[in-house]
Amino acid sequence: MSVDLGFSKKNRIKKITKKMFGWKKTKVCDGVFVFEKESNKKEPAILITIPKAVVKSAVQRNKIRRRVREIFRKSVSREGGVDFLVKFNSCPDGFGSKLEGFFKNV
Repeated sequence: MSVDLGFSKKNRIKKITKKMFGWKKTKVCDGVFVFEKESNKKEPAILITIPKAVVKSAVQRNKIRRRVREIFRKSVSREGGVDFLVKFNSCPDGFGSKLEGFFKNV
């Protein structure tokens, strides 16, 4: 039986709530924060927020989301359920390597 290494619907959080901002907060780099919380699910899940005020172009926001999802998919271990909220207050250059380092250490 093969292991699915893709980014499935199980790995997505659909809605953002105020409770999420009460989770454990980690500053990855200037302007990028990751909120995390243990969950009872089998697989980790992620939600990425990039306000329009930070990145005006929808194309650029979607590129950033795809990059973060790919980093998450490659870096996070598949065991244990941890939910993540990645919040961008600004879009610094080189955030990808710092985010990858964060997810590898989780």
